Amino acid sequence: MTATDSFTPPARILLTGGAGFIGSNVVRILRERYPQTQLRVLHLPRENLLNLEGLDDVERMAGDITRPDDCARAVAGCEVVFHLAAIYALWLPDMSVMQRVNVDGTRNLLNACRDAGVRRVVYTSSAVCFCGQGLAIESDERSAFSYQGHAYSVSKWESHQVAEAFARQGLDVVIVCPVAPLGPGDVGPTPTGRMITDIFSLPLPLAVTSRLNFVDVRDCAMGHVLALERGRSGESYILGGENYTYRELLQRVLRLCGLNTRVYELPATLLYPLAHGLQAWAGLSGKAPLLTPAEVDQARKGLVCSAAKARRELGLAVRPLDDTLRDALAWFVRHGYITDARVVARFRR
Repeated sequence: MTATDSFTPPARILLTGGAGFIGSNVVRILRERYPQTQLRVLHLPRENLLNLEGLDDVERMAGDITRPDDCARAVAGCEVVFHLAAIYALWLPDMSVMQRVNVDGTRNLLNACRDAGVRRVVYTSSAVCFCGQGLAIESDERSAFSYQGHAYSVSKWESHQVAEAFARQGLDVVIVCPVAPLGPGDVGPTPTGRMITDIFSLPLPLAVTSRLNFVDVRDCAMGHVLALERGRSGESYILGGENYTYRELLQRVLRLCGLNTRVYELPATLLYPLAHGLQAWAGLSGKAPLLTPAEVDQARKGLVCSAAKARRELGLAVRPLDDTLRDALAWFVRHGYITDARVVARFRR
């Protein structure tokens, strides 16, 4: 691959969160697309760097975006910055950490970019800033924020506002808003990846009545690079694929595993009491709950949206969902996240 005619590759690019699920895929695309560009990844001191294996020429810098000095050190000498570092979780023992990382960390990083004269920033927001208008309504970049009361969603919305404010003040910032990412390399796994892995540990395949937009993590990563090359400063772009019900997603997963198992659907409202109970127990045990009220509320409102703007302005293209699920399942099996013998036998052939 080569860069577009109108875009000059930078000498050095920084990626915060470059060892993460989306970030590591952005790193790999940049390495292929701009072979002469030096890449620097800012990662937490004890972060799992599995997704950077084989990328020996990528500079690794330990640091924390909640520390302004670390941000300044990471940004130094970089013409372009991809800011992907964030906490994507629906429950943590200390929920305030999302505010410190997702909001305050973004402000620290963008301050450092402004002070260092960075040429362009691609900031990774989230489709939750626009989705949640209802299961029958396709949100877009003009839709209102609807996930008030959700710690993760609120933190992403507030950090989105921070990025827009820096753009108004003159920093060249393009904002990308991924939907639910799926694919290989989900080390966490993320809440989206757990949709796949958890189904094999349940006594009965259950799906909450909901509708979501999914995107292959590799296509999402390409959307980030296209935003660098073609995005308009200050604009937001939803990076997404097609909308599916939760039940449709899980039914596809089971079919790809060769399992002729029916997925049962439950209305989201019926799960609120259970979710509150599980969350209360998590507060006592310190272990993440299987379900939270925020997840139930998000399911009820949906993550339905359109990525037409990104397709039109950036040239975003996405692969079929089954291809994504097949690769994700194979990766989860290979790395021990799925141990169901039937699935292991199918994907280790």
